[in-house]
Amino acid sequence: MEITQLDDQELLNEISRRFQEKRASIHEMEFMTKKLLEFNEKAKEAEEVKTYFLSLIKNEFNNPMTVLLNLVKKIGGENDPTKASRIATMMHKELMYLDFSLKNIFAASEIEYGQNANSYVRVRPEEIAYEAISYLEPMIEEKLLRTEVMSSVKTMVIDAQKFYLILLNLLSNGCEFSHPSTTLSISFSKDDEGYEMRVANTGEGIKEENTKQIFNRFYKYSTGKTRPSQGLGLGLSVVKELCELMEGTIDYFEEEGRTVFIARFPEKCEKDLSISHGLGSDEFFDSEFVHSLMEF
Repeated sequence: MEITQLDDQELLNEISRRFQEKRASIHEMEFMTKKLLEFNEKAKEAEEVKTYFLSLIKNEFNNPMTVLLNLVKKIGGENDPTKASRIATMMHKELMYLDFSLKNIFAASEIEYGQNANSYVRVRPEEIAYEAISYLEPMIEEKLLRTEVMSSVKTMVIDAQKFYLILLNLLSNGCEFSHPSTTLSISFSKDDEGYEMRVANTGEGIKEENTKQIFNRFYKYSTGKTRPSQGLGLGLSVVKELCELMEGTIDYFEEEGRTVFIARFPEKCEKDLSISHGLGSDEFFDSEFVHSLMEF
C-alpha cells in the first residue's frame, strides 16, 4: 500500500499496525535471546558438572586403588596370620566402597540414557534388608552401629535390583550420618496405598539449608562430625530417581534426634511379574559362583 494514497486516519492506522508488528518482533527477539542465554547457562553448568564429576571419579577410585595395591603387597609377604587378617579386613572395606560407587555410577548412567525398564519379581523384603546389612558390614562395624529389621510384610512384588540399591543407599547414608554406637532401623509395612519402607538413624540430622538439595546429583553435605567419607554425592539422587521409576516416592522427616527416610511403592499384582520369577534375594548373585568363592 502506498502511503501517499492514505488519508490521515488510514495513515495513523498503518503506522500503529507497523509499530505493533515491530513491538511483537522485539518481544520475540527478547524471548529468543533469553532462551539462548538460559541454554548457554545450562550448557556452562553441564560442563562444570562434568568436570566436577570427573574430578570426583578420579579421587574416589584412585585413593582406594592405591590403598588396595599396597595392601596386596603387604598381605603377600605377611607371615603373621593376625596381621594378615587385619589387612584382609581393610581390603574388604576398600573394595566395598569401590563396588558401591560403581553401582551408583552404573545406575545413574542407565537412568540418564533411558535404560531403566522395571523387572518385577516377588521378594521377601526382610531378606533383602539383611543382605544389604551384610554388604555394608565394614561401614556398620566402623561406627559400632546396631541394626534392627522389622516387617509386617512377608512378600512384595517389586523390581528387586532397584529396591536393593535404594535400600543400600539409605543404609549407607544412615551409617555416614549416625552417631557412633547408635541403632540403624529398617521397617516394612503395607496399607491401602501400597508398601512403605522406613530407614532411620540417630545423628545430627539434616540442616534446614540442605533440605532442598539433598536429592540433587553430586550434592554432598557434611557436618564435619559424623561423616567419615566424601563419596560421589550420587546416593540420594539415585534413590529418588529409582523410586520415581517404580512410580514411588521418597521423603524424610526428623523426630527426637532421628532422621527417618520413607520410601513408598504402589502395590503390584501377579500380572506385573517378569518372566523370570524370583523369591527372596538369590537373584542378586550366581549361587554356584558364590559357593565356588567360599570353597576357594
